Amino acid sequence: MPSIGFGLFKSLIDTETPFSTLIDNLISEEHFKDDEVGAYRFIREFVGDYGRYPRLETLSRTIGQSPAIFDELPDEYLDYWLDEVKQRKRYDDLRGCLLDMRTHLENQEIEEALNKMGAKYLEIRESYSTKRTVKLRDVQQEVLQRHDYVQQKPGIPGVSFGFPYLDRVSGGAQDGDFIIIVGQTGVGKTYLAFKIGYSSFQTGKKILVLSTEMPNLQSARRVLAMEGHFSTDDLKKGRLSYFARKRAEEIIANGIIIEDEQGNYFNMLPGGMFPNVDDFIILVKELKPDMAIVDGAYLLKATAKSWWERNMDVATSLKNLALTEGIPVLATYQYLKKDAGKLEGVGGGFAIPQIASMVISFEFERKEDMNSSNPVQTRILRLTKGRDGEFCSMRIEFNMKTTQIHQKSIIVGRVEEEELLEQNIDSDMDSEDFVVA
Repeated sequence: MPSIGFGLFKSLIDTETPFSTLIDNLISEEHFKDDEVGAYRFIREFVGDYGRYPRLETLSRTIGQSPAIFDELPDEYLDYWLDEVKQRKRYDDLRGCLLDMRTHLENQEIEEALNKMGAKYLEIRESYSTKRTVKLRDVQQEVLQRHDYVQQKPGIPGVSFGFPYLDRVSGGAQDGDFIIIVGQTGVGKTYLAFKIGYSSFQTGKKILVLSTEMPNLQSARRVLAMEGHFSTDDLKKGRLSYFARKRAEEIIANGIIIEDEQGNYFNMLPGGMFPNVDDFIILVKELKPDMAIVDGAYLLKATAKSWWERNMDVATSLKNLALTEGIPVLATYQYLKKDAGKLEGVGGGFAIPQIASMVISFEFERKEDMNSSNPVQTRILRLTKGRDGEFCSMRIEFNMKTTQIHQKSIIVGRVEEEELLEQNIDSDMDSEDFVVA
């Protein structure tokens, strides 16, 4: 009995469609069954050796089938057969996954069943992607269209970081960016990540945040403190004044109204419930945020066994997530103690910074600040790797009395070949678009 695989082969040969069409449509040997596998291999080798397709008679004889097998197939368009082959693969994958899950469940292996379901879900979702080769001129046309859109739209082209000079240097977080913030323990990476997330939310962006190091209550406390200029310590210890508490209630109520009107959200995920990077990827694909943030990416789990391999698996997965979903993904990492301030100190080697689109180093300005109880301190923010070679260093003021994080001054930077050195900036310009002379 003829199969859809043979229908696809017949259509390819009859229409002389390039064999690379299968690759463009993400169809591989795994999509074929039984005699179809031998036919696929023979066609691939024949095209490689002779630069053309074999005749149908030659193909049928090679796989031990009657030439009549192709006569029984309808003459449908190639796209029909491509879709049929993909759909059959999805059905077989789902059926196999269900059988595996049933075996795990019968053995009371709940975690294994969940992992199998999550992995298969991602695989099938990816099969719906249209990752095809494209013509250079078509993409260049998109470049011009994007240029015209940005030219007519005020502000930066990407998602705002919340620091005007960093936005000016980088253009903001771009679609497909994998951005890492790296710093020592206690430097304030979580506050910085939340500052970036909330600044983006204020511009109408949908934000999804996963903090692997703290429960939602602590995360929400920090964001509320930023919004209301409260001390997180006062919120935690019940020391807000009557008027401050009323202001906090208004902030929460107004935030709900804004969310309904703009359709944006600032959603948080507790790290304990989403410890696996694949679980986080599923949530991003379903919720479709404009930016995804992972605070403490080094604590996410992956299938690899060693610590270094697990870090690389997680980083690669987050990078691919940014590319496939077309959103910026920001993750925080710690420096290894012996390599603080060095790129090789991120995740145990250069690999993670190399695959990142941007690397932001967040550092103590003075050693004595590491254990200081001073509520107002400064940090150094360095863009050590940009997409196109851009870089900058800024002083950031941390005011824990009001939970405000402002850029204070420019240390060094380069924008459009303009070198900038030690420019002072008032903290109240944080929300304004400005140009440094």
